Amino acid sequence: MPAQQQALTLCVIKPTMTIRPFLALSLILASSCNQSKLSDIEVIKFNPKIIDSLKQASDTSYTEIIGRSDFYTADYYITKRDTITTKILKDSLGHVVAVNKSKSGQTLFAAEYYTNGQLIGQTKFISGKVDGPVTYYYANGRTRSIGQWHDFKQSGTWKDYDEQGRLEKITHYNDDGKIIKTELYGKE
Repeated sequence: MPAQQQALTLCVIKPTMTIRPFLALSLILASSCNQSKLSDIEVIKFNPKIIDSLKQASDTSYTEIIGRSDFYTADYYITKRDTITTKILKDSLGHVVAVNKSKSGQTLFAAEYYTNGQLIGQTKFISGKVDGPVTYYYANGRTRSIGQWHDFKQSGTWKDYDEQGRLEKITHYNDDGKIIKTELYGKE
């Protein structure tokens, strides 16, 4: 092989050898950065058709002003047959911000909404007490926290996420709602 071709071949080989380790290191770093799973995005909006179905199913309905007249209103829909009362709270612009369902004075279900209609969270009640699994959301639909309620107390494992969906902490509660252990993530 002539000397000019050898020099050309060496010039081509040297950069390739320095690029390979750099490329391998870049791939390792990129794959390790993506190992933390982001929280889900669930766009769960208030369905206005619910109000229409409540109007049709209820025997009685009325509106109550809560606080100042320019603040909140509550629309009540009562079904006497099964003694269920549904209360829909609206802000001054008419956005639904909460729904509460009760039977014979005991709350069965409650949900809260951002003004854009996105669900903040919903809870179920057993014997008038908050009980069961729950997921809370940010206004964009990304999961804020996931956990369990028992008798109005946080119970078991709760996971909290930041607005980008990265896990911030895991908190473990005993049955009395006391924190047993907290694990922090992503704050270095």
